[in-house]
Amino acid sequence: MKLDRQALGVIRLTLSRNVAFNIAKEKTTTGLMKSLSNMYEKPLASNKVHLMRRLFNLRMTEGASVAQPLNELNSVTTQLSSVEIDFEDEVRALILLSSLPDSWSATVTAGCSSSGRNKSKFDDVRDLVLREEIQQRESDESSTSSVLHTESRGRNTTRRNERERSS
Repeated sequence: MKLDRQALGVIRLTLSRNVAFNIAKEKTTTGLMKSLSNMYEKPLASNKVHLMRRLFNLRMTEGASVAQPLNELNSVTTQLSSVEIDFEDEVRALILLSSLPDSWSATVTAGCSSSGRNKSKFDDVRDLVLREEIQQRESDESSTSSVLHTESRGRNTTRRNERERSS
């Protein structure tokens, strides 16, 4: 009973005034959580529309990590599931592929054709995207390393030529 009152107090302290006012009559943590759930997790059409917009406007930016948009996709689909909108695995895979930048067209094609006649699996497409990002990053690092090595070699040759001329 004492722990419940303490938890209730901590939760109330973290809520904004407007929200706290709406749940002021709750005497238990369970009651408070139920009230908050009723306030914010109702499958209202406006909540559904908001989540669908977030999902369909999800677009990965060129050169940025895919981790954050991937987490956003999972978060939004989980929230949609809580308001009774579920997507088949293949649809989630296609949404992920459609959110990739245009430069990822080879990955999109591979993701669509990797399953052959079977439906694309979200986990397979996610793994493909993450592998591709790692390969791109490693390729960028090796090309940067190569350019730096070439520039360094060029500077050393220039310095050596200057020393030879001055001697």
